[in-house]
Amino acid sequence: MLAYRLHRIRTVVSPAISSLVLCVCSPSLGAQDKLAQNETAASAIQTAGDTNAPADGTSAPAAKAFPDLTIPADADAEQLLALIAQAKSLKPRNAHQYQAMQTAIRDGSKRLVKLLGKSGDDTKVAHRVQQAELDTISSSVALMAFVGEDAQQKTLEQVHEFLKGRKELSLQDMQTGVLAAAMLELQPDKKPARDTYQLLCDLLENDEREEMQSLRLNLQASIGRLDLLGSKFELEATSLDGRDIRIDDYAGKFVIVDFFASWCEPCLTEVPRLQKQFEKYKDKGLAVIAISLDADANALDKYLQRAELPWPIIHDNHEDPLQRLQMKFGVSHLPTVLLLNKEGTVVSLEARGAELDRLMQMLFESPTLADPAPPPPGEPPVETPPEKLESRVESSKS
Repeated sequence: MLAYRLHRIRTVVSPAISSLVLCVCSPSLGAQDKLAQNETAASAIQTAGDTNAPADGTSAPAAKAFPDLTIPADADAEQLLALIAQAKSLKPRNAHQYQAMQTAIRDGSKRLVKLLGKSGDDTKVAHRVQQAELDTISSSVALMAFVGEDAQQKTLEQVHEFLKGRKELSLQDMQTGVLAAAMLELQPDKKPARDTYQLLCDLLENDEREEMQSLRLNLQASIGRLDLLGSKFELEATSLDGRDIRIDDYAGKFVIVDFFASWCEPCLTEVPRLQKQFEKYKDKGLAVIAISLDADANALDKYLQRAELPWPIIHDNHEDPLQRLQMKFGVSHLPTVLLLNKEGTVVSLEARGAELDRLMQMLFESPTLADPAPPPPGEPPVETPPEKLESRVESSKS
């Protein structure tokens, strides 16, 4: 799952699509279309550098070596600016290169702030200092995937201080805060992520700029999604085949709720795994409900004809974007796969990939519940087992 998580990280930090990320789930900007553009751009970023084969089938050139990003001890401001620009232009091929790139940006920007901070009130210099401060924080946040919880907490405190100290927040500033919250969402304890989303909302409360109010709607939706943990999943809808879908009708079953779209490649990649688990455990009390965010009904219909999915499909296409399930449940990225317990309570926000396999094994095969094994170095931990998570959520609210 680390590859997918790095995929999400690159989605947020790439300058080419930063505006798309901030528009995800914003009804005023076309939520479903923005999600589609975002996923397409993210896929392009993830695959960039992973292949050297030209489109015309000719022989591929040799891969370029990743440059040495060591910062000279005596580097002056211009050298630091050049190194930072070089690092930003790179397309890392793996997690190690990504970490090296972000480390160079962070360390170079820190030194640049110290050097330029002594240069008086020159407007150009002041702008460079401001950008270097942003780069320092942004790269520190991007590196949160590779450090422990103590270091993450320190970075989070720096982010909060940085945002509170800005006279007027820019989209880049907010992007940094959103990335920090997204990284924190990968941890079992969702409270730091929720607190960060809430801080961002509070900072934008009196900001009258249209783009910032659109972003604030997105942030409020993200808070709502995190608040689903430990809460009843209140769903009432009609499936494409005319069935009334109510969570109360699934009492006594574990339910997987899969938010997807036919244009979302990672979503479609999850389907065979989901089908396998459904066929294996449907007679033991497992159910699946899929909710499509497709804007194009024809595209969805063509996909469903091919896929022949054995569970109900809800098309989330209400005329009023604010009335869509996407907004109600705060779905800001795809795939989003939830797990509900037998009472309809949300006990996992990331029931996909290897984590889905682990949860199914735990629920239907394991005689006792146990915490997941520690993840390998550099990979965020998986979520807490559902039964334990519920009690932990309740205690965090008190």
